[in-house]
Formats: sequence, structure tokens, C-alpha cells
Amino acid sequence: MNSSLLKVSLLSSSILLALSSTSVIAAKLTVEQRLELLERQLSENKSELTKTQKELAVYKDKVAQLQPAGNSVQSASAQVNPTVYSPVADNIENENNHLGTKPAPTPVKGTQRVAVVNNEGGKTSVQNVTLKDISKYIKDDIGFSYEGYFRSGWAAANRGSAQTYAAGSLGRFGNEMSGWFDLTLNQRVYNQDGKTANAIVTYDGNVGEQYNDAWFGDNSGNENIMQFSDIFLTTRGFLPFAPEADFWVGKHKLPEYEIQMLDWKSLTTQVAAAVGIQNWNLGVGQLDASLSRNDVDVYSRDFSHTTQMNTNSVDLRYRNIPLWEKGSLSLMGKYAFANKTDDQKSNEDNGSFFKLKDTWMATAIIRQDLPRDAFNEFTLQVANNSYASSFANFSGASNSMAPGRYYYGDQTDGVAWRLISQGEMYLADRIIMANALVYSQGEDVYSYESGAHSDFNSIRAVIRPAWIWDTWNQTGLELSWFTQKNKTEQGVNLKESGYKTTLYHALKVGPSLLGSRPEIRFYGTYLNILDNELSNFRFNDDSKTEFMAGVQAEVWW
Repeated sequence: MNSSLLKVSLLSSSILLALSSTSVIAAKLTVEQRLELLERQLSENKSELTKTQKELAVYKDKVAQLQPAGNSVQSASAQVNPTVYSPVADNIENENNHLGTKPAPTPVKGTQRVAVVNNEGGKTSVQNVTLKDISKYIKDDIGFSYEGYFRSGWAAANRGSAQTYAAGSLGRFGNEMSGWFDLTLNQRVYNQDGKTANAIVTYDGNVGEQYNDAWFGDNSGNENIMQFSDIFLTTRGFLPFAPEADFWVGKHKLPEYEIQMLDWKSLTTQVAAAVGIQNWNLGVGQLDASLSRNDVDVYSRDFSHTTQMNTNSVDLRYRNIPLWEKGSLSLMGKYAFANKTDDQKSNEDNGSFFKLKDTWMATAIIRQDLPRDAFNEFTLQVANNSYASSFANFSGASNSMAPGRYYYGDQTDGVAWRLISQGEMYLADRIIMANALVYSQGEDVYSYESGAHSDFNSIRAVIRPAWIWDTWNQTGLELSWFTQKNKTEQGVNLKESGYKTTLYHALKVGPSLLGSRPEIRFYGTYLNILDNELSNFRFNDDSKTEFMAGVQAEVWW
């Protein structure tokens, strides 16, 4: 509609409005007064029209400025023909195989900018935003997120099916045959006045990779397992003394510290239900604390039956204490204790059941951030009783009060300690190397391999240098060796040792060895068991060696 037609329309509307006045008002106005009224209304309409035209001109200028950003690859022929195609409509048309003669649509990218018109308070404004901004806004508005992890792959060995040996000492590459997964659902259920609440559920487990029909719960030997490892409500802003902290209740635990190359946790908490607070800013660092329940089934000495014993643990951490440039210190302590019935105390006193003892562990971690997002962590840990027993495990050495849910053994008051180094660094522009080094030692502790009053010491060494071809390709070598010696109460020395060599090529999405996924790795692995007096493990055909080849995918999102 041109401006002259618009003026005529406005004038006609004004005249009709004036003529539609009641007869009473018309009777009181003279002809001169009526004409004066019409002229005043016409003048006001002209002013409003001028204002609207100016706002329209501004809007057109904004759109013209945004158009090149959203169509930066527009061809000269497209500029001659200014017809605009909708990427959504084009995609629908292509999916239905309706191919026309118009040019191919411009791919939609997250960086593409669009104009968003905002009308608030009677004022119109135009904002320049990206499609990625819009996507993030929609996710934040819905308040739902879905996170996960899994690994899976194919492998075969020179002696039948490929087998894993001491992955917690010899490293994971080419030495893990499981298909583990973690899936987390997070839904915000409240967000108002600076207070939020989120309901979170995590389920994890293992997917069988040997048989086609491996159903969950099919039989007792089924490797398909699943559990709900998290089901809790977490809040922020409800604690007046710590509005920035996360306060949660349910089946959950404080964050784990994983030795990623060895696939066990230097710091974790076994938990059935708990209450905790995280990220509480106090002084120069942050405080985390939790109270967790983790009942165990304590065996009778003849292993004929068990009793459920209520146990709880307190976990305190003071993290991210600055030391020097890009260096920080974290101090952590954990104490687990039993809440025994009178019958359970009596059974321990008469010697019919193993005695469950309280146990503690202290941890100090120094983290040093390095150039190009690399890092290294140095950890010192000291523990007694059953926590010390978990240090003595020659493979997986996650700290735990019991191996699984069952508690047994004559725990002594002995102490164990270990030093851990893990991280990655750049040796040159195209050479990156990850490491996991662990030295452990204990005296007068219970060992699940060599019994009560055992002494032990062990060394684990894994390095993984890799050549970076580009962002998406790396070729590397994982070299590992370990040795452990246990001395029994009778003075007998038992030794376990071995080495592994894995050559691999990885398809990646970034240069980091420990921090970039997804990753697909093609590998060949040679394993050699030097001593096996603790495990008595053999590969197929009663062999101490194995060669395997395979491909594995690992991803988190």
C-alpha cells in the first residue's frame, strides 16, 4: 500500500468516526466545530503515519544489514534474483525427492545470524542473534539435558576370544573387552527468584559383546547388567549461608577422581543414599561435604551366611586452594563407620562373624595446568583397615570399604599409602604424551589375595606417546609394566607382574589424549604375564601371552 492510499484510508476512517458520533453530541456542535475537530484528527493521524514510516525504515535497514551475514555465500546470480528460500522448506522438499530447478539451499549453520523482532512495552527492537543462541535459549527454557558415555568394539585374539588382564595396572588401550555405558537425565523442576531445583537420574551398566542374545537378567552369568547409580534432587539458592552452593539429597556422591588410563578411582564413595553440599565458597577454596549410607553384608567365618550391617561415611573436601600460577591444592578426608545392632556386636565378640572395623583415608592432590590445555596431577593417599586393603589390589584399586557389597577378612590396624601421577603434556608441537604412574606400599593389612597381616608394594607405569597428524588423526603407542610383591603372615613372598604393548591409530575430534571424545581406535596389542602368583591367571590354552587386534569406539556427550 503506497502512502497516498494510506492517507486516504486514514482520512476516510476519521470522517466515519466523526459521523458515527451520537446524535446528542452532533446536536451540540456547529459545522465549524465539526470541521475543526476533523482537521485536528487528520493532523494527529499524519504525525502517527510519519512516525510509523520512520520506524519501518529503521527496520528495513536492520534487515538489510543482517542479510549478508546469513547468506555470506550468496552468488552473484542469486543477488540478481532476490528470491529467498527457506532452509526448512528446502530440506523438506529434498527429503521428499521434489527436486526443482532453483539453486541448492545454503546449509544451515549454528553461526548463521538471524533477525529477531522484540515487541515489549509498546516498543519494537531488532536483535542480531545466531541459531546457536536460539538453540541454547530453547534448551535453557525447557531445562532438560541428556548426557552419557559408552565404549564398544570388536576384537579377536590369536587364541580364541580376546581376554583382559590387569587393566588397572597395564592400561586400558587394547585391554578392555567390556561395553560399559552411563546415561544421565537432568530435568529442571523449579527456577524462580534465584532458586533452582533439578531432578537427576543416572543409570549405568555393561552391554554384552560376546553373544547376540544377551538379555538383561537372562541368567546369573549374563554380562548384561544395569543399575541406577544416581537418583537425587539438587538445588541452588535455598541455603542462605551458601546461595552459590549445590545442596542435594538422594542416591548420589561427591565427584570421583579417576585414573583414566587405568580405569579405577583414586577417590570415590560407595553410596546407597546421601545428603551433600558442593561448591561452597569458603575463603580461598571451595568446600564439599557429604554423609552417605552404604550397608554391607558381613560374612560369618564359615562363609555360610551373612548379616546386613548399616554403615555410613563422612566425606569432606576443601578444593582449588591456589598455590602458584596455574597450580592448586585440594585436601580430602573420608571416614566410614558401622552402626551395629546388639546381636551383631555379640556375634563379633564370640568370633562367629568377621569384625567390621571403622576405616579412614586422607588425600592431597596438587594440580598443575600446562600450556595447550594440558595438565598433571600429583596425589598422595594414606588409609587404614579396609580402605588400605583396596590399595593392595594388584589390578583395580578404587578405594572401597568392601569388594562389592560383601565384607569379610580379619582387618588389622595396618596402614597403606600411595603416590600417583597422571596427566598429559606436549613434548613437541606434534607429539603429546599421557602418563599414569602409581607406587603403593602397605604393612600389616588384609589382602584379598594373600590374607591377613600382609605387607605389599607395587609399581604401575603406563605412558602413551602419540604423533598428531591433524585434528582428526593420531598414531600412538601405549607402553605399560607393573610389578607387585605381597608378603604373607607366614613370610611367603607372592609376586604378580607383566607388561603390555599397544600400537594404535585413532580417528579423533581433537588433539588431547585424555580430554577429547568421540574417538575410534584401531589397535594391535601384545600382553605378557611374567609372574602370576597372586592371580594364577592364564590366557586360553594355558598361555601367559596373548596377541589381539581390534577396533574400539569411545564417546561422551
